[in-house]
Formats: sequence, structure tokens, C-alpha cells
Amino acid sequence: MQVRTPVLALAALVTAARLPAAQTPPQPAQEPPKDPQILKLDRKIDDLNDRIDSLEDELARERQAHATPPQSASAFNPGITVFGNFFSRWDDQPVFLDDDPTAARVDDNISLREVELDFRAAIDPWADGVVIATYESDVPNDFNASIEEGYVVLKKLPILDSAPGGLKVKLGRFRPEFGRFNYVHLHDLPQPTYPRALTTFLGTEGFTQDGVSGEFFLPSGSESSTLEATIQVLDGGGLPLAADVPGNQVASLGHLKWFRDLTDSTNIELGASGYESDSSHQLFGVDATYKWKPLAGGEWRSFLIGGEVFASHIDDPTLGNDPIGYYLWSQYQFDKNVYLGARYDHAEEITDETQKTDVIGTYLTYYTTEFLRFRLSLEHTESDVAELDGLNTAALEVNMVFGSHPVEPYWVNR
Repeated sequence: MQVRTPVLALAALVTAARLPAAQTPPQPAQEPPKDPQILKLDRKIDDLNDRIDSLEDELARERQAHATPPQSASAFNPGITVFGNFFSRWDDQPVFLDDDPTAARVDDNISLREVELDFRAAIDPWADGVVIATYESDVPNDFNASIEEGYVVLKKLPILDSAPGGLKVKLGRFRPEFGRFNYVHLHDLPQPTYPRALTTFLGTEGFTQDGVSGEFFLPSGSESSTLEATIQVLDGGGLPLAADVPGNQVASLGHLKWFRDLTDSTNIELGASGYESDSSHQLFGVDATYKWKPLAGGEWRSFLIGGEVFASHIDDPTLGNDPIGYYLWSQYQFDKNVYLGARYDHAEEITDETQKTDVIGTYLTYYTTEFLRFRLSLEHTESDVAELDGLNTAALEVNMVFGSHPVEPYWVNR
């Protein structure tokens, strides 16, 4: 027990004597009870504040986890895809390049038909860039290098904050928007070759030209449909029916595409195209494609059928009298990997519309994955052109893809 000194004890007594008698401390005024609804709102506000604090902490952690050094050189690299297309064919009679008996023979051969390098990147918030370089071999071991496409896509104009009607402007070299298959590259076709009607009117590898393109949407009148228009101004020439037209003579092309969902599992696409180099060299086209893809097991079953008609107007003594052409095609998907297709072609020669060629073919395709495809085909040709009449061809196509994978055509369910 601690004993205090006399001085301290005396001081304590004096201090106690001077203090007033103990009193009960005053009670604070009673506040009226809060309304239960207000208490409930207060609790909700507190809960929301806690949740906001938690989300801000989580967002900060995510940003830190995914942060990349600003000096990373890979941020400036484009997406690169490499396509390799092998093609082997076996024929029961001689076949010549471009159906010319004086040219090289291309029957019964195995070749690396095409290698394509696809470069894509966002240039800035306003524009994307695309460059596609190809190495092609029409004759085995004889390669030609070219720039198949190289263009910039303006997603909006500098003078506008947004693109009216979804307008996209394309400038450079590209495959014009004529019909169903012209803008589709060889390795993305549902058959191993372009239809003969297409090659007759648009060229052996389709139509590619320099120019300016504008794509935009129009009112379709329905939430289940879209209407898209394309207007393109191109260098003249480049088509078989306008081969002698100089490049400095401007050509124009228009394409209208209407897409509609018919049901949850079916849709249809209709297109109309027109090309004019001048009043003496015109080409018109109409195309249609129907697709069925069930909701249940949609990755394992699908059916497509489509066609396209080409009609020309030519006032040129060196060419024929308004030749026409068309093709019909279909494809059925049996399971995840196997597709069976068929195609029928009819084409009149550009230089002589009385010379007609008909081709019927069937195609069996097997995808190990979307990166590797094997395709077998059988074709029979009947023609007024002697070098083609009675031709039977069997072919094997192998297509490989590696690198950054671009969007696939809609007829492949991946």
C-alpha cells in the first residue's frame, strides 16, 4: 500500500474542501426517434458507400495487374496472319493456263498455290490499316509476288465526332464489293476455286483495283433486318470486259446488301451490284444466300444455299454481244468437322457469247480446327470450247493458317 507524504495529503484535503457538492450531470435533450424508412435509407447509403470503396480497390488491383510498360515495343506491332494453300489436281486430259493452248500446262500437278501475308493494325483512333501481300503460283515452281490489298479504313471523319450511318471510308487497293465471292480471298472460299462465271466476268483471281470506297447503313424498316450500301470510285479497266479501258478513266461501282433474320435459326441475304467503266462497258449482278443454323447444336449442323447472276452490257466490236453467267452452290455441315458442298456454273465467253461452258462439282471438306482444312473435289466440265469439253478433274486442297486469326466467313461455324 502506498503512503502519501503529509504535504500531498494536506493539499488533497484543501482541494476537496473547495469543490462543490457532487451533482448529477445534466441529461441531454431527448431526440425524437427517426422514421424507420429514413433509417433504412441510411443503411442503404452506408452499404453503397462500402460497395463503391470495394469496387474502387478491386479496379485499382486489376489495373496494376494488367499494366504494361509504356516502352513495350510489341504494342506497335500489327496483327500478322500467314495463309498457306496447297493444291493438287489430277485431270483426264490436258489443261492449259487461262484455257490457252499455247500457254503452260497445269494439269496433273502438285503445287503451293498461294502464300498470303495479312497485316492489320489500328493506326490511331481514327483509322485502321490493312496490307495483304501474296506469293502466287499458277504454274508449279513459278511464283509471282504482289500486293493484293493495301488500304486505310477511316472509321470516322476528322470533322465529325461520329460516323453518320456507320460510314466507313476505305482508300487504297482492295477487292471491290461486287457480288458474293469477289471480296472473299481464295483461302476462305467454301470451294477450292472461284466459280467459272465469276472468273469469266471478274478475272481469274477475282477483281482487285485502286480506288475509294464508302460503306454505310440505310433504314431497313425492321429490327430484324439491315440494309447496307457501298459506293466505290475506281481506276478504269482491270475487268475482262474492260481490259482495254485506260486506268485514268474513272469507273464506278455500287452494291446494295439486304440481310434479314427469318427465324431464330434462318436468315437470308440479297445483293445487287453494278459496275460501269463507261456506257460501253457495264456489268450487273444479283446474288442471294440462305442459311439455316439450328439453335440446338448450332456448332454441329448448318445448311447454306446461294447463287449469283452476271449480266453484261458491252458495245465493243472486239467483244461479244452481252454475255451472261451464273452459278448455284450449297453446303451442308454434318458435324463439327465435316462439310459437303456442290456447285453448278454456267458462263458465256466474253469474246463470243455463243461459246458456253458448264461445270458441276462436289466438295468434301474436313476441318481439324479452323487453322487446318482438307478438301477433296470432283468436277466435270462440258463446253463449246474444245480444250475444256469433257474434262474431269479430281483435286485435293490443304489450307493452313497461323498467326493472329482474322474473322472467318460466316459459313464456317467456329
